[in-house]
Amino acid sequence: MGGGIVLLDGSVIRTRRRTGKANRNNYSGKNKWHGLLVIALTDHRGRLLWISAARPGRTSDITACRHNKLTRELREVGLGAIADLGFVGLDDSGPDTETPR
Repeated sequence: MGGGIVLLDGSVIRTRRRTGKANRNNYSGKNKWHGLLVIALTDHRGRLLWISAARPGRTSDITACRHNKLTRELREVGLGAIADLGFVGLDDSGPDTETPR
C-alpha cells in the first residue's frame, strides 16, 4: 500500500469523572470534560485503518501523533495524510529541518 492518502483525526472520548489528583490529566480543557484521547487513521471512505492507544484527555492531537512517531510510520509505507488545523506543524520535515539519520 504505497502512494495513498489517509485521513487523520483525534477525538476525546468522554469518561466519567473520578475523584482525586490522578484524574486531572484526563480533563480536556478544549472540550470541558474528562476523557481519553485517541488518534485514528481512515481511508478515503472512512474505513478505520489504525487507532492509537488511549491517552489522557489533556493530551493534544499533535503531541499524541509525535509520541506515536506517526509521520515517520506514514512515510515508511508511502502514505500522506489529510488532517485539520490541529495538526499544523506535525510534519517537521521542512527545508530548514535536519533529519536525523
